[in-house]
Order: sequence, then C-alpha cells, then structure tokens
Amino acid sequence: MRLSKRLFRPRDLEPEIFAALNRPVYFNSRLSHPTLSCIGSPGDESRSTECTSRACAKTRLCTLPTDDSYDCGFRINFTIMRSLLKLSLWSAVTALATAEEKSNPELSPPQCASSTFIKGLENQVAGSGIDILSVTATPQHDFTSIRGTPLQPALSGLSFCQVKVHVTHQGTNDKVLVEAWLPLTHDDWNGRFQATGGGGFETGMFGAHLGRAVLDGWAAVSTDGGSGSENLSRAADVRWALKDSKDGSLDWNLLHNFASRSAVDQIGIGKAITQLYYGKAPHHSYWNGCSTGGRQGYMIAHKYPHLLDGILAAAPALNFVNLVTGEFWPQLVMNQQQTFLSNCEFEYFRMQAIEKCDMLDGVRDGIIDDPASCDFDPFEIIGHGIQCDGKHVGITVDMATVVDHVLKGPKQAPWGPIFYGLNPGSHFEALANISIAEDGARSQSPLGICDSWMKNILLRDPAARLDHLDTTSYFGHWAQANYELGGLLNTADPDLSLLKASGTKLLTWHGTDDAGIPYQNTVEYRKRVEGVMGGAHAVDQFYRLFLAPGVDHCGGGPGAIPNSLATLVDWVENGEAPETMEAETTTARGELVTRNLCAFPGKLKYLGIGDANRASSWSCVGGTERPEAVLQDQASERTGQILGGLADRLEGLGLGLSIG
Repeated sequence: MRLSKRLFRPRDLEPEIFAALNRPVYFNSRLSHPTLSCIGSPGDESRSTECTSRACAKTRLCTLPTDDSYDCGFRINFTIMRSLLKLSLWSAVTALATAEEKSNPELSPPQCASSTFIKGLENQVAGSGIDILSVTATPQHDFTSIRGTPLQPALSGLSFCQVKVHVTHQGTNDKVLVEAWLPLTHDDWNGRFQATGGGGFETGMFGAHLGRAVLDGWAAVSTDGGSGSENLSRAADVRWALKDSKDGSLDWNLLHNFASRSAVDQIGIGKAITQLYYGKAPHHSYWNGCSTGGRQGYMIAHKYPHLLDGILAAAPALNFVNLVTGEFWPQLVMNQQQTFLSNCEFEYFRMQAIEKCDMLDGVRDGIIDDPASCDFDPFEIIGHGIQCDGKHVGITVDMATVVDHVLKGPKQAPWGPIFYGLNPGSHFEALANISIAEDGARSQSPLGICDSWMKNILLRDPAARLDHLDTTSYFGHWAQANYELGGLLNTADPDLSLLKASGTKLLTWHGTDDAGIPYQNTVEYRKRVEGVMGGAHAVDQFYRLFLAPGVDHCGGGPGAIPNSLATLVDWVENGEAPETMEAETTTARGELVTRNLCAFPGKLKYLGIGDANRASSWSCVGGTERPEAVLQDQASERTGQILGGLADRLEGLGLGLSIG
C-alpha cells in the first residue's frame, strides 16, 4: 500500500486550515477520501460536477489527487486511516469555525479583559474632547450588590464582566468613572442596553441599580460624574461642588457633569463597551432612573432623545433648585415659630388626614388616592390629646399653624406660594425631622441632602448655622441660586420637540406619598408640556405619566409599586402605548395587593364590588379624551376587567354562582 503525502485544504480557507493543521495528514491515495471537488491537478476542475454530486461534498474538503482512480465517498477499510481521516476532518472543521468567529465576532465567546475594550474605546471618544485614562475588566462570580431603594434590594450570586473606564474631559483635570456590568455570555444577555441614573447628588448608583439590571440580562452602565463616589454614602453630600469656601467659588465643571454631561458620556461609552464585548450593538437602548436619575432622564428627553429608544424617569427631580431649597421650608417654619413637632406629633396629624380622606376612592385602605381632593384642615384637631413616648400631649394652635404652613409650602408676599408643600398622607419626618436633647430641648435636623445644599451651595459655607436663617434671607438666597444655577440644573423646559421627532418614548411614574419630591411638581410639568405640544392626546403619543397612590419616594409606602420598566419595553418594542400600568405590593399581613394604575389624568375608583385588593375591582375615571376608535378598544378591555371583578366577587360569596 502506497501512502501519499497530501494536505486537506478547503479551497476558500487555506490559511486558516494550514494554521490549524500544524503538520501534514497522511491518507491512502488509492482509497476514497472526503472531497468537495475532485480535481486532477490544482486548478483543474474537470471532475468537479461528478464528485460534488456525492454526499461527501458536504464535508467542504478537497484533495489534490494524482490520477483518475480517485472516487468520492467513505470506503476507508483500515482503522488507522479512519482515525487519521477523522483527525483531519475535525481539525479542518475547527479551523473553519475559528475563521467564521473571526469574521463574525458575535459568535466568539466574550472576553472579559481590558484588551477587549481599550482600542475600541479610544476610537469611540476620538475627537469628542474626552481622553481615556484607564480601562480594567474583571470577571465577577457569586457577587453581592449593595442595597438601593425598596425597588432595588441587595442581590447575591451575580456573575458578570465588570468594566471600569476612567476618562477625563480635556482641559478640566477631572476624573470620571464609567462602570459597566455585562452578563458573561451571549446566552445570558437579553440584547438590550440600560443606562442607569443617580440619586441625590450622585450621578450614578452603581451596584444598587446594576445588580438588578444584570440579573435580568441587561448590559448596564453607571457613572460617578467625577465626584469620586461609587456608592450611596455621598448621595446627600454636595461638598464636591464647592470649589473654595473662602471665595465661595463653585466647581462649574463638576456641576456640568452632574447636570447633563455625565449622563450623555455614560450612554456613548456604555454602548461602545457593550458592542465591543458581544460583537454587536444592543437592539434597543434605555434609560432607567428615579429622583436625580429621573431628572437626568428628562434632560436626555429634552436634549438628546436620539441616543435611546426608551426613557424611564420616575419621581423626577425637576425644578431642581426650587425643589432642594424648598425642602428646607418645614425646618424654617418650625424655627421661626419656635414650635418643633416630634415625629409622633406629626404622625397624629397625618393619621387624622388619612381618616378624613381615605374613603374618597371608595375603600378604607390607609391611602389617600387623590391628595389634591383632600381638604384636611389641621386646625380642626386643636385640643385633641395624644400619647407620645408615654406622655400626654395636647394639640395646640402653634402645632396646627406649623402643620398648615408645611402642607401649603413656601410662600412669600406678595407672590404667594412659590413651591409645593407636603401632601397630607406623606410622612412629615422626611423633611420635618428634629433633634431632641436629653433635657428635652428641640432643634432643627434637616434632611441630609437639603442640609448640604443649603450650606455648600446657597450659603457657600460648610460650617454655616442654618438656624440663623429667617424668611427674608432664605428667599434671598433662593433667588440667587435660581439666577446662578437654575438654567443648568432645573431641567424644566416643556418643549419636547426633539423627543417627539426622535420616536423615543418617555415614561414616568410618581408616588403620591412622596415627601422628598412632591408629585405635583411632575404633574405641573406634564401640563406645561401639553400646553406647548398640542394637548394631552398628542403628548400621550410619546410621553405618559402615571401616579401611584400611597407610594413613597421611588418606592415603599402602602401603595402598589408599578412594574414600569416592563411597561416601557412593551411600549417601545411592541408599540403598545400603556393606558394602565400593572402595580403590586404586599401588606404587613402578607396579602397581595394589585392595581392597574391609570395614565394621567385618570384616577383610580373602586367599583364597589369584588376584592378591593384586586386590580379588577378598580376602574380608571377622568382620563384623557381619545379618538372614537381608541375609546372603543379601551371600552372593550375595561368591560373584560369589570366582568373579571364580578366573577371574583361571585366566587368570594361561595354560592356557586358564575358569569358565562
């Protein structure tokens, strides 16, 4: 038996095959061999048609025979030759796959290494005024994220590629961290990108948001905006913005980062990181933020909506200067009146308000569904006696006066109210907390974010005494802050023409028990948008607002919390504009409560039948007027919901009755 020395050489991938086969493979030239086409000599394809018609052509391999005795097929009779042929075929197929991966990176396993990202990121930022300082990539396994909001609890067992990119803006000497968490494999990734927002004075919340995102399959990104903090410990601290307390100068570059630039940077860099890792761009990109993150979302909606497909901006900190300055109002009122109410005393007023207005929606559930309709008067309970810390306390005129001012909000003659007060169902202690010394002396204890803002931004003195402020100086500093910072930070322009033109969708929800950011702030903005963008129905095509009764800031409270991100994704990717948004919570007794929140200006109303804990027992009333075709679809859907509520009620009676 004569052995010929021949190489298996796929004609279209010769370099890759030679790289894979580091040495020649021997086969019996007188026996059959796998072939794509039999050729008498290189370039001679005289027998190509005959041989490619055989099954062996599927191997996509060819040989260079020396005579016409070759035939297509597998008639190897010798074990050694069978093994050699299998080895050759496997090596060739492996090389073919390797070559295909090189030409199509999305088939390659992602590589969590800095080398995967450096060159591509440098190309991404070229000419943008941004320089890459460093890039690190670290595979993380069984990772535990930090706790964020009630909607973002700590998560454990996470596995992802953690990419940290430090950049600087040319001429500023800042150092900004952009951090991405990427599901480790193609199969773990849902194909989407999520840029996450910040909270307080932080532009990003990192693990508090990224953990949930990566667990759900998102490639997600966050940024510190140059503040140098990667956690929530400094969310209430704005000292980074005070450049020099001696001359009162501010760090305008970092304020610019906080206001807008960092959000835009993280979207661009985050998308690039995602594409470099997976070999393809995300099929849809989203923003997800609440509070400061909500304000960032509105900034993007106003200026850069083309960067994203959908924007989820919950409880947005719009009118930022007015909002944070206005949060000090309860402290100023108590100090001016020299009447400091304890949390227990404030809580009594709140519970009396709920007692009066709870039934406005038809159900006694401890929630004031529509605070604007609640006409609670704190002076009505003067003389009531309560127990606080084991002591009897009588409600006084001074106490009622403080509560009245807190509910009505900041006002200054002759202009009247200039921002919103607390809602009667909100927890007063969020903004009206006090300190009580061992001797019983009471004094101010402002919310951290408000305390830092007042000292470092309004007064430009970290050691300032806020109890020295009176109404005149307070409103004077407020006006000065609006003059200097309002244009940069307020994010209150109602012209959303770019958002409408881009096709991007903006979805917002806001809890009516939010003490940190009054929901009326968002409602007023929405109304102003309607005024300049063609009315409610026109605005609803690209921007929808949902109010969540009984829900606190970004979550918590007794109300049902909405499943907002899923609603936005459905709107963006399936074209289903939401008339309602599913929400749920669990009571202290472990009972599941569901609601279908209403698109603004619709309000929930109990139908009077069925289990009040079920969404099917509630209806939306007073919504936006729609065209007839839309109304018919809504009526059909609502009929089904009402029938479902009736069915639930009949089932609960246990009489064997049913519908249909």
